[in-house]
Amino acid sequence: MSKNVLKFMMGGCILLTVVAVAGCKAEKRGPVEVTAAAGKFTVKAVIGKEGGSLILADGGAKLTIPADLLMEDITVALTQVKPSFDLSGKDVVGHAYRISPRLTFAPGLARLYVPLDRGLPGLPQEIGLGMYVYDSVESDGPSGPSLVHTWKAHSLVKFAGFSTDQKYLMFDIHETISDRTTKAPFGLFQAAFNM
Repeated sequence: MSKNVLKFMMGGCILLTVVAVAGCKAEKRGPVEVTAAAGKFTVKAVIGKEGGSLILADGGAKLTIPADLLMEDITVALTQVKPSFDLSGKDVVGHAYRISPRLTFAPGLARLYVPLDRGLPGLPQEIGLGMYVYDSVESDGPSGPSLVHTWKAHSLVKFAGFSTDQKYLMFDIHETISDRTTKAPFGLFQAAFNM
């Protein structure tokens, strides 16, 4: 074989190898966005490093997980639950929500958009607007310390303001809580304020 033919064949093999290796690169998916079907109260999707959003239909709540917050693909679910429980001196805004599985977003945060279904009677900081969770709290009783179940402000969820269209309350979530139990009201997030 001539040197030119051999060079041409080697160059073609190298080019073919480069093209084959380049074609094997994993494509980025981009953020996932899934909206629940009308009339459904749960939406779930596999969300990974690219981030994503879960949206309940008909102007319902929205959970947004930014890119690079999750290091692996995880099936995340957002469920709406009609509030049917006493918040002991609090007035609820919208529905209660369960986010599963239990996730800790460190050092970042996810954002939950809760539909504003009523006017607020004052500024958020004046009325104690926050995200509440039903949990076990240690209490000192007549027979000593004991655990009682009560609604309390979730220390790892903070009010972040209103959406630009003023239709949603925004809450920054550093941790979900749903692995404790799935029996309501445990594991639920409920936006509320002082009456």
